[in-house]
Amino acid sequence: MGPSVLLSDPVCTRRNSDCEYDAGGDETPGKALKRRFVDLEDKVNIYEQVYAILRSRPQHEANSVFKRIRTGDDPQSILRHVEHGDLLLQLRVVPESRYRYEFPFMSPLPARLQTQDNPYLGSLIYEWEVERPRSPVRSPKRRGKQLETDRSASEESTTPGPGPYVKPFHAAEVHDPLIDSAEPSKWTDVTTDNTLLRSLLRSYFLHEYQWFSAFQKEYFLSDMIADRRQFCSPLLVNAVLALACHSYRELTDRAEFWNPRTLGYGFLTEAKRHWELEQAGNRGKLTTIQAAIILNIVYNLNAMVKLGWQYTLQAIDMAHKMKLFKKPENWETLNPRLRAGRDFTAWSLFGWQSHCTYTLFEKPLVDDPPEAPLPAITADPSWYGEVWLKYPLEGILYPSHFAEFYKANTEFRVILNDISKTLHWEAGQSRSPPAESKIAALYWRLQAWYAALPESLSPRTIVFTAQMKLHMHYHHAIVTMLQSLMTGVSDITSSAPAASPASVAFPAPSPNVLAISSLLNSDPPSEPTGPPLPPLQATFSLHRTQYETLLRLYYLRHGFEALDVFIMVSLMTLAFITTKELEDTRLSLAQPPSEEQKAHIDSLRATLVLCTRGLYDQGKSYYLSQTIFRLVRSGMHVDEKELLREYASLPDEEDSADAKMREELAQRLWPHPHPQAQNDGQEDVETEHASGPAAQEQEGWKVLDVLLKKYGDVRMEAPESGDSEDQG
Repeated sequence: MGPSVLLSDPVCTRRNSDCEYDAGGDETPGKALKRRFVDLEDKVNIYEQVYAILRSRPQHEANSVFKRIRTGDDPQSILRHVEHGDLLLQLRVVPESRYRYEFPFMSPLPARLQTQDNPYLGSLIYEWEVERPRSPVRSPKRRGKQLETDRSASEESTTPGPGPYVKPFHAAEVHDPLIDSAEPSKWTDVTTDNTLLRSLLRSYFLHEYQWFSAFQKEYFLSDMIADRRQFCSPLLVNAVLALACHSYRELTDRAEFWNPRTLGYGFLTEAKRHWELEQAGNRGKLTTIQAAIILNIVYNLNAMVKLGWQYTLQAIDMAHKMKLFKKPENWETLNPRLRAGRDFTAWSLFGWQSHCTYTLFEKPLVDDPPEAPLPAITADPSWYGEVWLKYPLEGILYPSHFAEFYKANTEFRVILNDISKTLHWEAGQSRSPPAESKIAALYWRLQAWYAALPESLSPRTIVFTAQMKLHMHYHHAIVTMLQSLMTGVSDITSSAPAASPASVAFPAPSPNVLAISSLLNSDPPSEPTGPPLPPLQATFSLHRTQYETLLRLYYLRHGFEALDVFIMVSLMTLAFITTKELEDTRLSLAQPPSEEQKAHIDSLRATLVLCTRGLYDQGKSYYLSQTIFRLVRSGMHVDEKELLREYASLPDEEDSADAKMREELAQRLWPHPHPQAQNDGQEDVETEHASGPAAQEQEGWKVLDVLLKKYGDVRMEAPESGDSEDQG
């Protein structure tokens, strides 16, 4: 031990004691003092750098640093974390331009999906993703436009093929000069960081806007820039930002809706405050109706379906009072911008309630579509607007073909509304399966709609997530209708023997489809007449096959990591169907099972693992998918659970107090009625918790069955429409 060094330290001075620092064996007192000074100087320098980071970094980065300080991280580790991130950014090289996801269990597309009549096996996305030809695949003509600022980058790029077919959708960025010019901070009190807010807006318009378009994008952004309140409001802006937080992957805590320190919590709280202020004013506005749709989506993501649905009920009530679904007498002479914004809102609200009531197996809140027609795209393309996409390493902007998608999706939801009336309301009132003639009429209307899709939405060319989901929804609707007959009619194949999916093809568009195509936007007749349904079991298998094919192609091209509420429902649906198929296959297995049976079981297991992995990935963005994921996993056979751990790299099942708390929270926010209870106007009976692994597995699938049918225990009663004057 070296000599002690006496120093005059302020702390020791206050204590009236001597300071002693041990010097090393080869260290003089002067060197020890110098070493101590250097140590203190380094420590102060670290604190100064952390302070500089808090002062100079973007607000979302500063918030992240502050959060680490509050959790107890030492300053040096925080500084090292920030510097390491900066270094990665500096060293980041141009990303691989062609990227595809890999199936977690079995790589090839299952043989049961590779049928001759599967149109999606002839799609460009399949050719790019599965066949991987050595020679380039000729892509469809897309009305892209060159970015002047990126022209040189485009010339230097060696990207093989068009961006949409070789890069995931979440790699794209919405390109819109209106977003660049907007200052969203003027419309919210949550943050003043316009850079962050613009990123959130781009994320919203990329992910959820196209599927659930509550408002016309250009009108919203133009009014935001001009500080006009006709198509923009603080309520609507904060609601949009609250939803955008769920899709913005830079926010790692985006699923924690209960956490008051998250951005999403702040925007939702601010939106609710503005909602209450507007309700106190008792005056309906277009932006209030639009915000109600957005808020309903946010609450659905947070597994609070009952609470969220109240916003839609109030929006429907406002719409009736404003006579939004009626065509005003002065419609022709209305200001074109006001008329377009009004009609767009009416169709969006109608489509939203149609989608929800179909998913929830309930009667539609609005019987008939708006009286104002959807304009022809060629006559008025600005009515719809466009969402332009820019992919990495490309100097071309790709159109999302939003107008064609919105029009086709809206027309589809008109048919969906009639399906809900027939399947969910009329059949529920009579407590008997719907007449096969009514199902046949709806089936052929869907076939006519499918045959009339524009080129950008054809099975050959679809590539964007919204386009693929529209096709999935089409097949889902047919599967649901056929299931209603297959479960309610004793002899479902009396008219014709069941055939394998490969032997059943859709009838040609003419004459049957063309003869009934006039029904696309009209109510079905009270006593439908027309061609009968094809064999039910074979047609069901055909659409189930194409449904899974689309879901798998969606994963290969885009993955399941980005926010997508409809994909969660699709994954849940397919997981349910596949689990039942696995159970039935196990019961019918030969002993020992043949190689063909083993291959079939493996393909079903691969589908279940993929769906469960997808639910887990979606759960990173919103709590509802976390809940569904736990229910699906709890109902899986032990063999599939082992595959999930081995191939999907998922954590083991949680048994901690925190997981139990979250499960109880979900049950309180989203109660599940017993599947055997009859919904006869009385209160639904909640499921009782069973004990034991077998009972828990059975109970988990009972709950999932109810989720699939009801999407939550929601009593949806349409509000009485008022006859007050138009307040819009």
